[in-house]
Amino acid sequence: MNSSGKRFFFGLAMVVGLVAAACSGGDGDTQVVATQPVVTAVSSEQVLALNGILATKDLSIGTNRISFLLTSPKTLVTVPTATVTSVYLGSTEAAQETATAEFFLWPFGSRGSYVTELSFDKLGDWRLDVDVQEEDGSTSSAQIPLRVEETSVTPGLGTKPPTAVNKTSRDVAELTMLTTRSTPDPDLYQLTIAEALETKRPLLVVFASPALCTSPTCGPQVETVEELEDQYKGRVNFIHVEVYENPAEIQGDLSRAQFAPIIDTWGFTKLEDYRNESFSFIIGSDGKIASKYEGYASIQELEKGLEAVL
Repeated sequence: MNSSGKRFFFGLAMVVGLVAAACSGGDGDTQVVATQPVVTAVSSEQVLALNGILATKDLSIGTNRISFLLTSPKTLVTVPTATVTSVYLGSTEAAQETATAEFFLWPFGSRGSYVTELSFDKLGDWRLDVDVQEEDGSTSSAQIPLRVEETSVTPGLGTKPPTAVNKTSRDVAELTMLTTRSTPDPDLYQLTIAEALETKRPLLVVFASPALCTSPTCGPQVETVEELEDQYKGRVNFIHVEVYENPAEIQGDLSRAQFAPIIDTWGFTKLEDYRNESFSFIIGSDGKIASKYEGYASIQELEKGLEAVL
């Protein structure tokens, strides 16, 4: 193998190893398995300086919240902003929109992701071209492939959520039968979604399995929602829906797990490779979905969504 080929395979190995490390380990309630990396692009000498990991997969025509992680061969990238350009991969590649993505650090300070909004006007294969300006003034880049469908699998913006009953604390003897959260907040398990909407208050509902999540988002997401519940008490309803019907029986063994019926009704199990990753929705007093968040959504994002419906 010539020297150029050796440099390529060494660089590729570094990217694969780093992505696995960035998505392993966990904090709080969360258990994590490594996510398969996306190799972005290859030159004759090496892979691109950055590797991009798409965190949002349920994308459809229209406006979408996009979340992604960036890694370099040495570390997770935490530069405050990145420039993102959407590229439609039709018969010829065509750049469509450029936006700024903001970096949000996740709880416990070990991980974080970039978030922006992009609009897609065509069904099919797209790519995100991501540029980050380094401290020395140089620019590092990544390319992230994605697929845009005609409609989203989970309930979309502007729609009314499906009618399905989630269990509440009235249905069980103790909260361990409702959630895998080790220290649950009782306020998040008092109402069904239908009951919450009848109050004509906005609603934030999070679907997650804090102790059994296969990505590092569920435990931190529920903790963030609990913090907001204290802040918006009396003005907004908050509900946590456990992904699994039988959390008390699982005891760390997912082979025993059964999805709660509401998880099917909301379409999560129709997502390709869905396991139990977190989704959050803000529903306005009109009963329609105003914001949706796949994967971890920071407290700043959720505050912005709540203020928009208050």
